[in-house]
Amino acid sequence: MKAIIYDKLGGPEVLQYKEVEAPTKNDVTIKLAFASINHTDIHFRRGLPGMKSPLPHIPGCDGAGIVEEVSSTSTELQVGDRVAINPTIYCYNCEFCKRGDLYLCKNEKLVGREISGTYAEYISVPKDNVIKLPKNFDLQIAAASPLVYQTAYAMVVTKGKLEQNQTVLVMGAGSGVGMAAIQIAKHIGATVITTASTEDKCAKALDALHADHVIQYTKENLKEHVKALTEKQGVDVIIDHVGGSQWTDLLTLLKNGGKLVTCGATAGYNPTIDLRHVFFRQLQILGSTMASPEDMQKVMNLIFENKITPHIDQVFPLAQVYQAHQHIEDRRVFGKVLLAIS
Repeated sequence: MKAIIYDKLGGPEVLQYKEVEAPTKNDVTIKLAFASINHTDIHFRRGLPGMKSPLPHIPGCDGAGIVEEVSSTSTELQVGDRVAINPTIYCYNCEFCKRGDLYLCKNEKLVGREISGTYAEYISVPKDNVIKLPKNFDLQIAAASPLVYQTAYAMVVTKGKLEQNQTVLVMGAGSGVGMAAIQIAKHIGATVITTASTEDKCAKALDALHADHVIQYTKENLKEHVKALTEKQGVDVIIDHVGGSQWTDLLTLLKNGGKLVTCGATAGYNPTIDLRHVFFRQLQILGSTMASPEDMQKVMNLIFENKITPHIDQVFPLAQVYQAHQHIEDRRVFGKVLLAIS
């Protein structure tokens, strides 16, 4: 089969489009139509601290396609079904899995990290990692959804416990997680303040994602604008995947008892914070990664019902994966970038 593979770490130039062996058979074998590119793919490819994959490796956490083959244990799926990939594989045996906290699994594996991913014509995965789609559901939308929407749902709903009429600050409207968090928050009925780097991205955050307020952080002072928009009250929840030096200001933008939920640190892993803000104002700093299977199904149902929909930035042929990764690294993207496979 044709696939994208890399046998050394580095920039987009290490990605190779070539013929590789078909995947080892698991419960369900899928002929992929689209794969979605996530920032995690880039982090794994570069081998950032704590984010290394085995080599050689086929990247890709998200994908959607048609069931090609099913084992006798996969009674709910049939050949020809349209499906998407849930990339998170739990062990079901550790202390956290046994008590029902699957998202804390000590032995969690991820499609596209420890396991060959979706930048390929075929993938074979456990039946628990297959999301059956409604009949004729758009495979591009399906491929763009699982990783970022489950991440955002866990942050906004499960950890952040955002409620109707509350105010949330979502950092980075142009990212996949930012896009998803804005849409989920608006569905809840919250007021959404978000950030973007360019005038074009600010306009898209308003028009495509329906954010209430957008701050162009490259030209405007984030702290001053949030204080003005909230009449110096601050926000109830902050959704952040950026990290870095901005954390010093972010904590000051929370109301007393507010929550800062983080799932990443693309701008730096070692922020400086004033702990007095945390204990005197009883703030909560919450880490988050994936969602539980139940939360994954909840957010996918919102997508199936067309209550929220990912914004597709661009679709590249699989063979143009170099250009697709470079497009993301150049920070030109708003929403999701896909690879068309078959």
